Amino acid sequence: MDHKKAFGLIGIVVLVAGSCIAPVRSFKHTPKPSAPDYANARYWAALPERKDSADFQLRAFGVIDGQQHAKVDAFFIPPTNYVVGKSWNVNVDDSVANAETDNIGCKLLASAYNGSCKVYAPRYRTAIFYSYIAPGKNARMAFDLAYEDVRNAFIYYLKHYNKGRPFVIAGHSQGTDYAIRLLKDFFDKDTVLNEKLVAAYLIGRPVFDTTFKQLKPMDAPGQTGGYVSWNSVSYHTNTFYGDPVGKIIGVNPLSWKRDTAYVPKTYNKGGLPFTAVRIDTAIVDAKLAPSGFLWVHSPSASSAEYPGINTFYFHKDDYAFFYMNIRENVAFRVKQYLAQQSTIGRKKN
Repeated sequence: MDHKKAFGLIGIVVLVAGSCIAPVRSFKHTPKPSAPDYANARYWAALPERKDSADFQLRAFGVIDGQQHAKVDAFFIPPTNYVVGKSWNVNVDDSVANAETDNIGCKLLASAYNGSCKVYAPRYRTAIFYSYIAPGKNARMAFDLAYEDVRNAFIYYLKHYNKGRPFVIAGHSQGTDYAIRLLKDFFDKDTVLNEKLVAAYLIGRPVFDTTFKQLKPMDAPGQTGGYVSWNSVSYHTNTFYGDPVGKIIGVNPLSWKRDTAYVPKTYNKGGLPFTAVRIDTAIVDAKLAPSGFLWVHSPSASSAEYPGINTFYFHKDDYAFFYMNIRENVAFRVKQYLAQQSTIGRKKN
């Protein structure tokens, strides 16, 4: 297989090792799982006032949960938690899927925001991974159903949890697909809500230069009000699988710039292995390719620690490789945002 033309297909190997099963019936003829009621805390994978996996800490390595005193929220949308099944969308009471969200989506990913944000992460009827392998009408309806939940969770968050606070929107993989849709629905226009957006971290799915009409990619570590995105692959992997709808927008998470300058791994503040027992400083380097992909040299580590390293598609490691850089950058953007708002407030007075 030509690795430069197999970006999407490699997801089968990386995520499901060929075991993904397609739903037997069409979406229309498959019973739909019940919608989550976001007034019930059980349908949130992470809430700041409750002990959960997004509270993850490694105090000896500087990973400290700061949610108690955070002045900003993070609305985090977890990635795919549903690989094998007969339905197009997972049941939000599925214990296996929820454990996947808790142990990976919240502990290893959403916790990157807990140093400077209160973390909110909804459970939702995730579309089965097969929807990416065989896109079509059924897949579109599965994605739409999942997004309906995410949208409802965000609206509930705004009405009942937000209380006028600024926030970050973030996700990974399928979660990023819905983060993009949220931004298009609520922020890609002139609204008061835009003033509350500190930043969006759209990681692990492509964002094109045609995706948004007004929202801009950020090109400096302290910029606010825009978005950053990256898709990690091995060096010289360039071609995105499928029909592109524009140029892929990427950022280098070691410099937070959009140029193609090589950044050595000495700038990497630390990766979080999936074993979650330590922080690995200087784990990988990074260079933003002309194609928009993020080129990374595979680290010297085991696949149990960084599951994507035996392939050229480091999708599972988008957060893991840059965990501490993400934490540091979120804190810096929050600091910059609050300083800007303080200045605006003084001018008004």
